[in-house]
Amino acid sequence: PNNGNSIFWYSFEQSLVHTIMLSSEHNMTRGSAQYKFLKADLSGINRTITPWVVVELHRPMYNSEKYATQDAIGIAMRYEIEELLHLHHVDLVLSGHYHAYLRSCAGLYQEKCSNGGPQHVTVGTGGAPLDCDVQLFPNHYTKKFDEDHFGVGRVSVYNASALHFEFVALGEEVVDDFWIMRQRN
Repeated sequence: PNNGNSIFWYSFEQSLVHTIMLSSEHNMTRGSAQYKFLKADLSGINRTITPWVVVELHRPMYNSEKYATQDAIGIAMRYEIEELLHLHHVDLVLSGHYHAYLRSCAGLYQEKCSNGGPQHVTVGTGGAPLDCDVQLFPNHYTKKFDEDHFGVGRVSVYNASALHFEFVALGEEVVDDFWIMRQRN
């Protein structure tokens, strides 16, 4: 795409969805080029044309695996961009990095469920066998965790009000799914 920096962060539209690709490996602090791009891009979305907003990045903002040094990066991303995602009503945040599947509670914002934030999903299961005996942080925002299946995420947008996500394991078994329903003006 011919926006952002064209390779590490950019956005595109497909049907009813505006997707923003971010780099968790580059500076996203307030005032950085990536932050300025994100803020301008979110401000310019026409929600009548693309009512759904999905943000994708490599590392998750929320996760439950017990890797303190890795979790620090998610915490730092939340500090820098979570308020922007909340302010602009981002619907879904997709990430990878951890070799497992994780689904947060709905509306996750400032570590509180049903607080007006997006749904967060980590699908890093291509590397599932690389992690053995994964330890988890106990937290209230993890609604589903799966380290046993290889799989992919499948998003289906039916209209301006209904988005369906499925975690599909190898062999086409749906291991987890959820709906995001929105009332649009």
